[in-house]
Amino acid sequence: MEVTDRSEQGNGTFNESVVDSMATPVVPLMSHTELQVALTCIFSLAIPVCIFGLCSNIVNIIVFYRMGFSIPTNISLFCLAIADWLTLAVTIVVVFGRHPAFQNANLIMSIRNVNAVVYPGVSAMGSWITAVINVERACCITFPMKVKRIFTGKTVVCLIVGMVIYQIASGLPRSFAITLKIITSPVTNRTIIVLIDMDHGVLLQSFFFSYSIPTFLCFSIVVVGTIFLVRKFKQSRQMRASMTRTGQESDKISDKDFRLIRSVIFICVVYIIGATPNILISIASGIHPRMKMNDPYFES
Repeated sequence: MEVTDRSEQGNGTFNESVVDSMATPVVPLMSHTELQVALTCIFSLAIPVCIFGLCSNIVNIIVFYRMGFSIPTNISLFCLAIADWLTLAVTIVVVFGRHPAFQNANLIMSIRNVNAVVYPGVSAMGSWITAVINVERACCITFPMKVKRIFTGKTVVCLIVGMVIYQIASGLPRSFAITLKIITSPVTNRTIIVLIDMDHGVLLQSFFFSYSIPTFLCFSIVVVGTIFLVRKFKQSRQMRASMTRTGQESDKISDKDFRLIRSVIFICVVYIIGATPNILISIASGIHPRMKMNDPYFES
């Protein structure tokens, strides 16, 4: 509900439109009980999904490590598995911290605000690396004879290290925007750490540079790159089929690169599906200015 100042007309009576707008009640979408039930169901489903993802990424990390880092794509996929594992580790901590069943847990520190401090940085790293993999495969199709000189192992490592430095530098202000205090709990008589203040302006700016910009940029690159890869993938399949019928050999894309492109397309499609809700929420918050973290009607 928008707060409007009370104003009087010239005859001393109140403006009826102002009175009507002040009298309009704010009707919640669901009751508190319904919200708690919905959160319990969502977070209860999220926990096994996160555990499965953590275990799967551990397997991926081991596999790519044993495969070696002679191929630049292996380096990118190895780092992507690490970034995804970190994202899921933070996510499962946040899920437990926001799960209604654990709200009254006797913890030394509340973990509800881990999402605002840590998650954007580790999540954006996955976006950066996915974009690098997508561009590398697109260059492999466009410049098959030059891609090995453009994307060397050293180049990929430098790109990823630069992205990590950027994420740390842009996300560091969030640590200074939160004020914590050590107090003695009046209920349990234990020493706990509580959040007493939060600079929303600094948090929003840091969130914009460490999450919004990387996510929008990488999402756009991945969408365009995936469309390009899918088109080239179909053309390559048709070319390979025609050459097989005529008995000719194609030296443009090897079987190994062909399978790798197919895997990259799958990874990019999964990324697009997972990132689309966050992109839509970011667009909605830009269109609706009140949809921000310090608004009581939208804060989670």
